[in-house]
Amino acid sequence: MKTTFLIYLAALIATLPIVTATAAAENILSNGNFDLPDPANPQKPAAWDAMDGTGVQWTDAPNVAGENRGKAIRMDTSLSETAYVDSCTRAGVMQWVFPHPKSNAIAETYGLSLYSAPGPVEPGKSYRISFDFMSEKGTAGKVWFRGYSENGEKLKRVYEGVLDCNSKGAWKHFTGIFNPTKNRPVTKFRVMLFTYYPAGVSWFDNVTVEPLDEVPPTDTTSTPTMSTPSAVPNNQTIKSNPPN
Repeated sequence: MKTTFLIYLAALIATLPIVTATAAAENILSNGNFDLPDPANPQKPAAWDAMDGTGVQWTDAPNVAGENRGKAIRMDTSLSETAYVDSCTRAGVMQWVFPHPKSNAIAETYGLSLYSAPGPVEPGKSYRISFDFMSEKGTAGKVWFRGYSENGEKLKRVYEGVLDCNSKGAWKHFTGIFNPTKNRPVTKFRVMLFTYYPAGVSWFDNVTVEPLDEVPPTDTTSTPTMSTPSAVPNNQTIKSNPPN
């Protein structure tokens, strides 16, 4: 009888799900789905920089394949440099105003960017960044994970990792793992969304940053659904105009 009961008990245990002590990674990036407005400025998403509202917009995501994504970030790099500078000036987003703008599309020079608010970085941890991206005409994008050291109230950028992304007409998910504290005094991070060439409209959504205990020997990107980014012409140089 006892032997029969033990056999039954072992069979029952074998059917139960295995529970491990490993907890799900916590997302430490605030409002990465862009659904929450800033209480102090309802015209922009909470925990993200202000934007001009024309080149870079916080608006309803396109309805693709019946999805209801809510809000997302839209960037239109077909806007001319002059139009973008004028739009930033009207919106009071002066960190993106640059001298001597021209009539060419901003895709051909600076591209468009948006920064998150700073978040904490812990020594000895790596960080997994994930996000969804879609372009309407094949415009390429990048997402930077930038690390900073603190000097009083100022942040100094001392690290950056980058993920290339491209997807035409459909949302795709991208992921990378970065180790910002290896050999660097990084205490804060910011995420920068960026899109550039060819000129067109791109979208970002569902951005997350998760601290991981395991530390890879090098920064890694894992994007099984990623398409090859559109190449920038050899005669084109993307200028760097980030405020941070």
